[in-house]
Amino acid sequence: MGLHTIRDRCWLWGMQVNVLQATASCGGEYFAPSTMTVEDAIRKTGITNVFVAGGLPIDEETMASMPSAMRLVCKTALHGHTPAGVILQFDQTIDTLMAAKRLASRDPRIDGFHVDDFSTGTLEAGVTPAQLARLQWVNALHAPHLPLGATIYTMSLDRPELPALLPYFDRFVVPLWHADQIEGVPTAVERLGELSGGKPMLLCLYTHDFGNGRPISAALMRRHLEVAEELIRSERVTGMMLCGTCMMDLDWDANAVYYDWLARVGGEPVGA
Repeated sequence: MGLHTIRDRCWLWGMQVNVLQATASCGGEYFAPSTMTVEDAIRKTGITNVFVAGGLPIDEETMASMPSAMRLVCKTALHGHTPAGVILQFDQTIDTLMAAKRLASRDPRIDGFHVDDFSTGTLEAGVTPAQLARLQWVNALHAPHLPLGATIYTMSLDRPELPALLPYFDRFVVPLWHADQIEGVPTAVERLGELSGGKPMLLCLYTHDFGNGRPISAALMRRHLEVAEELIRSERVTGMMLCGTCMMDLDWDANAVYYDWLARVGGEPVGA
C-alpha cells in the first residue's frame, strides 16, 4: 500500500446547516448563522471521510447531497431524552441500523454504524451487555455487516459499568468535551486502549469549547492539533475528526487555526 497523508486520517462530523444554531442545548443560539453544507466542507478541506450525523437523515437524499465523500459512517443514539429523563430506544436503534444496512447495500461508501454519546447518555439510560449482544446479533444476521462504533468521552473512562460493554464494539470515537483538558488526552487514549484490548480509536476535537461554554482560543486550538498530530503519527489513534460542519464557516479563531494546520500538514505522509 502507498503512503497515507494526515488529511487521509481526518474526518468531518457532518451536520445539517444551522442545526446547532437552532437549539439552545449546546448554546447554539449564540452562534452566527452558517451556510456550510457537508459537501461544502469536503470541498473546502479535501477531507472525504464523513460521519453522517448532526440531524442528517440516514437516507438516499442525504447520501446524494455529499457526492465528494468517499467513506461514510452512519450515526445514531441508543437513548433519547424525555421530560422524565433519559431512556433507552433500543427498537428504534435496530430500525436505524437496518436502514443504514439497506443504504450500504446500494452505496459501498458506507462502512460503519456508530452509537453516539454512548458513555454518557446511553450508560445513564441503563444499557445492558445483553442488549448490545442483540445489536451485534442483528448486525451479523443481515448483510452487509457494518462495524459498530461508540462514542466514549475522556471524562467517562472511570465509570465502573463501562469495561463490560466495550467488547461489543469494533472501534471508538474519543471526544474532548472540556477543551482545557487537552493535556490529559494521551493518557485517556492509552487507558481506553487498555480497557478495550487495543481497539482502534478516532480522536474528536471541536471548534468550540462546549464543556466550558466558551470559544477556543487560537493558542489552545494549536495545542489541540499538536496533540492530535502526535497521536496520529505515533499510530495511537487512527485519525482525528472535527465537529462539526455547521460551525466550520464561522469567524472563529479555532477555525482559522484548523484550516492553517490542515493546509500546512495535510499532505504530509504518515503510516503505511
